[in-house]
Amino acid sequence: MEAAVRWSGHSNEEKSRFLLVDFADSSLFLHEVDGIKDRNVTHHRVAHLSKLPSFNAFDWSRTTPSIAALGLTTGYASIVQLSEDAPPEILTTYRVKQQRKCTSIALSRESWLAVALDKARSDVCLNVYDAGAQYGAGNARTTTSPSLHALTKNINTIAIDPCDENYFASVGSVEGPFMSLWDRRRMSNGTDASNTGAVLEFTSVVDNRLKATVSSLSFAGLQRGRLAISSSLGELKVIDMILSNETFVQQSQYAPTNPYGGIAWTSNDCVSETRVIQSPNQDIGSGKHNVKQAIAFDWMASDAHVVDQGILVLRADRSLDVVRARHTKPIACVTARQELSVAEHDMQYLKSVTASQGDARDPSPTYVSAPAETEVTRMLAPSTMQRDRCRRGYLFDSRKNAEIVRGDWQLQRLWEIVERFHSQASNSGMVYNNVDLSYIGVAGIWSENLGNIFRRTYAPHDLSFEDMVVGLNEALSIPQFDGERTDFPEHRQLCLAICGWKFTSEALETECQELIERGLYYQAIVQAVLHGEKHMALNLFRSLTRSKFIQQNGIGALLASDNLNEAQREMCLWMSADTDDLALKALLTFLEKGDWRDVMKTNYLHLGYRVALGCKYLNDTELSGFLQTETARAIRNGDLEGILLTGLGEQAMHLMQTYLTRTNDLQTAVLATAFTNPRCVDDVRWEMWKEVYFQQLQSWRCFGERARFTVQYNRMSVSREGKSMIQSPKGQITLRCVGCQGSLARTDSRYVLGKASDSSIVAAETPNAKGPAAQTGTVCLKCGRHLPRCAVCMMWLGTPENARTRTPGTTGAAAAMKGFLSFCLACGHAYHADHAMEWFGKHRECAVPGCKCACGVKSGYTVNGA
Repeated sequence: MEAAVRWSGHSNEEKSRFLLVDFADSSLFLHEVDGIKDRNVTHHRVAHLSKLPSFNAFDWSRTTPSIAALGLTTGYASIVQLSEDAPPEILTTYRVKQQRKCTSIALSRESWLAVALDKARSDVCLNVYDAGAQYGAGNARTTTSPSLHALTKNINTIAIDPCDENYFASVGSVEGPFMSLWDRRRMSNGTDASNTGAVLEFTSVVDNRLKATVSSLSFAGLQRGRLAISSSLGELKVIDMILSNETFVQQSQYAPTNPYGGIAWTSNDCVSETRVIQSPNQDIGSGKHNVKQAIAFDWMASDAHVVDQGILVLRADRSLDVVRARHTKPIACVTARQELSVAEHDMQYLKSVTASQGDARDPSPTYVSAPAETEVTRMLAPSTMQRDRCRRGYLFDSRKNAEIVRGDWQLQRLWEIVERFHSQASNSGMVYNNVDLSYIGVAGIWSENLGNIFRRTYAPHDLSFEDMVVGLNEALSIPQFDGERTDFPEHRQLCLAICGWKFTSEALETECQELIERGLYYQAIVQAVLHGEKHMALNLFRSLTRSKFIQQNGIGALLASDNLNEAQREMCLWMSADTDDLALKALLTFLEKGDWRDVMKTNYLHLGYRVALGCKYLNDTELSGFLQTETARAIRNGDLEGILLTGLGEQAMHLMQTYLTRTNDLQTAVLATAFTNPRCVDDVRWEMWKEVYFQQLQSWRCFGERARFTVQYNRMSVSREGKSMIQSPKGQITLRCVGCQGSLARTDSRYVLGKASDSSIVAAETPNAKGPAAQTGTVCLKCGRHLPRCAVCMMWLGTPENARTRTPGTTGAAAAMKGFLSFCLACGHAYHADHAMEWFGKHRECAVPGCKCACGVKSGYTVNGA
């Protein structure tokens, strides 16, 4: 440590002072603050204290301004009396058995002195003395017996909490940024290794990616448990801790267990919040030096009721400034335009940095309390991504959805499964004898669970579930089951069809070629082997090695062998350990063990392959247990691939609820479950999800996308008889009078804001609604109020303009649109459509005098010459 700064605990509004400590010169500089404005501090020197013994550590008494504690280079600790007019006087000196460097020192309000020394094998490193009893006697004394001590390596810097002086913190040496929080009440004067008063241990209290160490440490003094730390890289961090009021933790037989192993959590002390006030200097590794890097700091005394507390920071160039640490968290929100707004007490414009500038450094201001740029991007990404997907057509087309979410394998697998469900259910493909089995998952087919049978049954019937499965297999031309001996072969075949199993060699070859085109070479080989087509797998391997897509690694010889010897099995084992391709790992595991059951115990293949393997090679009891376990796991974890097991029925709603809680992806949850709500499922959660999603669409200004959602969803929600299963929505777009909110339609006097109108709102007849004005449509038939005037021609909107001439050559849709009305949703002013086009073809702002609304920019009109 080169220098330090200490704020006077006796400062007030009239006189504020602080000390600058120069360890190289062993001198102190007393300064008085003239004024503080924003971050700038003006001050002048009051006194210069020199002729002090050489010291490495310093602390200033909070109760007596003339008392200071010095940690000497010899390892001794001295209590010194300071004076502006006289030389310093040593009151008490504390010696140690083995001389070594004193690394840190701290003096409490109750005159307890904590001294940290370099580590030694034969002596303790942390001593606590009762200094009040020593220097209070009035004569110089020397002592060697500490009141308390502990064995620890964290002796680099010590700080005592003024709000509760039972607690003090110490940080580690150059080995790493370790920190311990101590409770003096738990310490003793024993020398055994079990003697420890540490209540919290931190293994990396600052950013240690560039081998940083802690340079300064200080408690706030206004809030119990609030601690600030600075590192050798200039990082400034604030840690808020919750400290127990009890000396010892009350042991309880009902103490919570520790899910990470070890003993139960019984401590009442914990960390509540950690904030980075100033980010570390990222140029240290490149040899550059930042003269504005923080090297020391101290908290400034202020009113505990203010919004934030100041921290006096000493920079590398010996300049001083003030940064703020808030007592409460700032309020932040994301606007409809995806702008992050933060409510702060004092904000100012710094600079604008765009991505095109190519600045390699972080564009955020250096000394602003803000999260890193990558963290803000991560927080804003989900909402922005869902909005972009919506505008790209993320709706009910499963194939298009899978293409939009390409790169997110979980969402991609979801839409592949939904597409398979949808193609099987098209043209009543899953309806047999007036019973609809569409969108039922593998678990539902195997357990014969239809879900809401009343919504899936169109007419009375007396067939069993097994009869319906047999009839469906015949209708879908599914061949006989060939696999493990079972009592339910038809169930297994239907489950395999739901999994996407290929029952013909031509379909299997087509599937393998599609996988090869997607770059999934070993997965194509596994697909062939899984179907029992080894010759097809060998042909694929031969063509891929000749085309240099995969390397010749001996897999072909292993595939061609019916039985592997011990050396070949060992080769499969080490090849599986060396590769990162999960499909190749699964293939090598099968070749080594010779049983697909061993492959199913791993996660090398995704759930669809493992379920198909279970239907093919497990007996009935094993298959039932496997499906129940995987279904429960998928619902518990919110695994979207579990839709293959649950289908899109009632269990899918539970799965989507967990997925929604985990990811906040309401968009996918609504779109995927819309295929069966309300046709097959009656769940009130879906209506709530849909309404919230509509609100999101409104905030994104995706009005067209919302309309397409409504239209396509209404087309899907139709019964087998062609009747709509949802209530007709009330009119959402209606021209209404701004005076009485009544509809402007002549024949529509029944609804006002979607509700039945009463006589007090809709008048039967008004004087202004009579005569020619009422016939032209320029006044409201209910309250007699006029329509707005055109901001350009000042005529009432809706008035026929016989004198207006059409532009020569304008025909069709362009000519028809000129007769419509145009309103600005921002300022509310109205235009004739052709007048708006003419005006905003030359101007950007509204035509109404005094209105500065940029209607032309918001409406998308093109300004000539712009």
